[in-house]
Amino acid sequence: MNKTDSRGSLAIMLRSPRILFLALLISGALTLFWTRPYNHIPAINPTSSTDSAASEQPTVALPRGRAPAGSSSDAKNDTLGFERVFVINLPERYDKLDAFSLAASLTGFKHDVVEGIKGATVVNKTLPSLENLPLTERARNNIVGCWRAHLNFAQKIVRDRISTALVLEDDSDWDVSFKEQLVDFATGARYVQGLTSKSRSPYGDDWDLLWLGHCSAQQYLDGDQRRFVVENDPTVPPMNHRVNFNEVPKLADMGYDNTTRIVFEARDGVCLYSYALSYRGAQKVLRWQNNVKKFNPIDIGIGNQCKNDANFKCIAVFPQLVDSHKSAGRQSRDSDIGQFDAKQIREKGFTYNIVRSTRLNIENLMNTAQDAKIENQWTDLPELTGPPRRKYQ
Repeated sequence: MNKTDSRGSLAIMLRSPRILFLALLISGALTLFWTRPYNHIPAINPTSSTDSAASEQPTVALPRGRAPAGSSSDAKNDTLGFERVFVINLPERYDKLDAFSLAASLTGFKHDVVEGIKGATVVNKTLPSLENLPLTERARNNIVGCWRAHLNFAQKIVRDRISTALVLEDDSDWDVSFKEQLVDFATGARYVQGLTSKSRSPYGDDWDLLWLGHCSAQQYLDGDQRRFVVENDPTVPPMNHRVNFNEVPKLADMGYDNTTRIVFEARDGVCLYSYALSYRGAQKVLRWQNNVKKFNPIDIGIGNQCKNDANFKCIAVFPQLVDSHKSAGRQSRDSDIGQFDAKQIREKGFTYNIVRSTRLNIENLMNTAQDAKIENQWTDLPELTGPPRRKYQ
């Protein structure tokens, strides 16, 4: 049969509705088969097995003192270098979401909402353990609701196959130079990972959790203690204005002065004002936190995972970049966990550990006049000369 006969036979076959339908069905199936495996693949470790992801981590090969490969510039984009940014907010706290959204808009990043959870709606049989739960109903509900909301954040990453995501609490605050700080943090995170080749994320591709906002972060005391150091940093709070609730790196013992910030691999931590998870990190959080033998508040649980799960890589910064804001007015508005007298009034708002608070500079940031000035929280800041000094140690 020649080519002309072949084309004629094909035309006759395609005139048959049944044959045409079968041809289209086969064509569609082949298209789905070849394209589906490549859809919705996270940029960082797109594996469904957390154990296999951990076993395939690259070894640290970057010599100490050498800058890591890659660029940190994407940390200044409208998702701060992550695929998504989220804020945890109880649906009835419109006031907190208003304030957070305004601060985020003035910093220049967009965000989605993970709804806060009322602990009373989380029944005991869904918890991994009842041991260690608070005895009073109010305390139990507060801790359980917070725990579930953070697990829902991890679940969101896994369900939607998000490569990396940052989450902040709705009362969190940060310096007006947050994006510039994140550029340094991204460089430091890649250095701690020892990257010798370009990564897809500005923060590197070999991490599970990045701890930006905490009230305690501890270093490993043995093994590889490489650190990225920024000296002469005007955004570092003075010692007399630092507030932490557990162990933090003793910078003076390491030979650093009080204007120094470091990025390091963390072995423990407390408080979750802000942190990021990679896709594989979210998988590990869901696995670990749903199989603990004793129930703990989620920040304690995450800190324990950093300490006790050898395959869970946590990178932190100290002093922290994000902390908790307390606004002026009724103190009863502060927290949905703590108890306050409705008559207690705070005359002036403040933020822990942040020199140039975004929330306290809202009016200045919205002022388009050329003489608008950014204000520091404290007047007793050291006088620094020269630019920040960055070191790879």
